[in-house]
Amino acid sequence: MADPSVSIAQHYHERTKYHPDTLQGADLDWSKQPIPFKEYKIGTSFDLLPYRTEKPDKSVTSATSATEQSWRRLSRLLFCSYGLTVKMMTQMSGEMIYLRAAPSAGGLYPAEIYLISRGTPLLAAGLYNYQAQSHSLMRFWDSEVWSDLQNACFWHPTLDETQLAIVITAVFYRSSWRYQDRAYRRIFLDTGHLLGNFELAGAITDYRPHLIGGFMDESVNRLLYLDPQQEGAIAVLSLADRLDVRQNLPLAPTALPSNTQIDYPSLPDGRLLSYLHEATQIPETQDSPSLKILVEKQTTQVTLPAQVDKYNFPFCLKVPWQR
Repeated sequence: MADPSVSIAQHYHERTKYHPDTLQGADLDWSKQPIPFKEYKIGTSFDLLPYRTEKPDKSVTSATSATEQSWRRLSRLLFCSYGLTVKMMTQMSGEMIYLRAAPSAGGLYPAEIYLISRGTPLLAAGLYNYQAQSHSLMRFWDSEVWSDLQNACFWHPTLDETQLAIVITAVFYRSSWRYQDRAYRRIFLDTGHLLGNFELAGAITDYRPHLIGGFMDESVNRLLYLDPQQEGAIAVLSLADRLDVRQNLPLAPTALPSNTQIDYPSLPDGRLLSYLHEATQIPETQDSPSLKILVEKQTTQVTLPAQVDKYNFPFCLKVPWQR
């Protein structure tokens, strides 16, 4: 049974630490290597390749050129964040390897990027998937879903004025094929790099991404029609257009903690990743409260007992310990 003083997150980190006995690893079944791209059989494709390289011209005023400028901004944002940068042939197998703008552990690229449109002159309301292999957007759902996104994100204030949002998901097997349970560490490391890329790419394309780390996981997964056993939402970005004065928004809270679970069964190898992901989700509520109410509620809660802190030193800036 579980140690009542150790949360499932702490237990996971202890179990997946590097150790001489675990560094050997199992032999990989190369016949089951996952493909790092997601395909949609049905949908409408928007080719972004013609708009990839040229810098947007801010002096353009005509309606046609303004639309083209908007496509270039979006194209460059996605390419500089997660686009294909190198294609090379392996000498041993002769297979093609694709590298992207964001680094990935083992070159496995478990992240997927979805774009949600509220309805703009550029992109009709609906759901889009970024197809990195062809540098295109695939619209696979053409109905308004923005209110569902707002509800799932506890009515985050940045979603009131913005017209676009990005959801980053993880396809778990792409990474666990090689790293087993430890893949969850890799997935979030990859996601951190990708979030940093969006921040940098936004600076050169006049977009301001606002991170939303607290959301109802099941609601977002259902909104994107994901199979939660295979793929799950990791982060949401409210994408503000800095060329629209109404979208020059103040900062807002970026994260909400999930419940700390200390009651969990004995877990065999191979079950740690999926169990931790499920245990750390924020559950759905029928009438989701606003983020402001949730944040105010957290500030009035009793703080956790002091824990041993091995990272803070007397001569350093103190960082709050969280589990």
